[in-house]
Amino acid sequence: MPAPVLIPLSPKRALHYFNLFRAVCVAVLLIMTQWASPMLVPGRAMGGWAWLYGGLIIFAMLLPRLRLPLNWALTLTLAGDILLLVTFMQHYGGVQSGFGMLLLPFLAVASMLVPPRIAAFYAALATLVLFGSVLWFADGSQQQRELFQAAMLAIAGFVTSGLTSLLGNKARVSEQLAAVRSGELASLNRVNALVLQALREAVVVLDDNGLVQHFNSRAERVFGRIQRDSSLPELAPLLRRWRLQGCPSHAQTLELNVRGQLLLGRMLPLAVGEVRLVVIFLQNVAELAAEAQRIKLTALGRLTANIAHEIRNPLAAISQAAELLGEEASDDGSRRLAAMVHANSRRINHLVEEVLQLNRRDRVKAEAITLRPFLAALVEDFLLANPAAAGGIVCRVMVEHTVRFDRGHLQQILTNLISNGWRYSSRSPGAVSVEVDEDSIRVRDDGPGVDEQAQSRLFEPFFTTESSGTGLGLYIARELAEANGARLDYIGPGGCFRLALPSTA
Repeated sequence: MPAPVLIPLSPKRALHYFNLFRAVCVAVLLIMTQWASPMLVPGRAMGGWAWLYGGLIIFAMLLPRLRLPLNWALTLTLAGDILLLVTFMQHYGGVQSGFGMLLLPFLAVASMLVPPRIAAFYAALATLVLFGSVLWFADGSQQQRELFQAAMLAIAGFVTSGLTSLLGNKARVSEQLAAVRSGELASLNRVNALVLQALREAVVVLDDNGLVQHFNSRAERVFGRIQRDSSLPELAPLLRRWRLQGCPSHAQTLELNVRGQLLLGRMLPLAVGEVRLVVIFLQNVAELAAEAQRIKLTALGRLTANIAHEIRNPLAAISQAAELLGEEASDDGSRRLAAMVHANSRRINHLVEEVLQLNRRDRVKAEAITLRPFLAALVEDFLLANPAAAGGIVCRVMVEHTVRFDRGHLQQILTNLISNGWRYSSRSPGAVSVEVDEDSIRVRDDGPGVDEQAQSRLFEPFFTTESSGTGLGLYIARELAEANGARLDYIGPGGCFRLALPSTA
């Protein structure tokens, strides 16, 4: 860290405080000479002196408006103080009166605001004025004594100015260093807060009494509403057991159940001075399992995508060979075998296409989509490919809605849901309906719905209730929905899927 640089007080504040000090000192001096010591009643000359000092105070109050440097402004006003105080001293008996000591507090206050070189100049200025007044006003018989006393007073002035200037500089350096440290500490606290909030674990910091000192947002999800300097009953047994063990300083693994959530984590005691803190890290077992499953599925998707690419070329050759064999077959048996080969080739190709779509999740090109015309075009395209569904699919747009979504992803999701709905519906007019409300799209059919035992596995990859299905359609639909910030769920009873639209809609 670079060495601190002297930062002087702002001229306006420095002059304000110095002028306040000047006014108080002069007021005390006048009160002392008028009431405390009747022998020192000022005459007409001292009345003029008081008016002059009042003018100096008013001048010092107006001086900040000139925006002079602090050193120049202090020098002007302090020179007036020195002249007036030496005049006051000579009026009441010279250096022997003791009023010359009034120069020292003025020199001390002024020197605290400036570097040592200028403080020495102030002391030299006071010395010159002091010696000049002695030589001008003192008689020959007393001049030698007053010169000696003036020399002692000048030495005191130099010592006072030097010491207070050094102390003032050290105070400013310390103040600046404290400001730098405070800024660094504030930045470090902000970084720590960001790191704490970015952790995927729930973090709670407790003191020796079990009161919460720090926590992150994930801890609020686990324990509900948390406040600082409050206790968490769920963690009280852990702290009690830790105390019974003699407050060991090593980390300990944890396993506890909070609000039906099985949590795993660790407890790490810390000693900060005389304060003992306990940092607890917790993570939901269900989230860990889901994360492990996502990693496995990602690896599986990459593997299957690579295999699918390798399968497509020989599969295309097999399909083409089956078509040629079917055309050249001379009997029904050969043509039937060629048709079987061709049909199974198409089925495998369909599976390959769905596997390749697993990698489309990361390629999202969101755009603003107005749902009414989009759904009308989607249903029209579906009816072109499935003429038998004419009149069986209806759209109900209850709210005019525009959503940011990848157009291809939304088309694939809804086409899959409509196709499934039509397959399991009664196929009567209006058997499948697509309903749009404020925050979701529902695809509903009048079929029996999904069996309760199968609902928990409905969105798992390769799970299907049909012998001819691949089990990837709904899994891909949910993956594409989550890639766009949406959520696809099954809502029973009956056949109804709900696509919760993203919050950026």
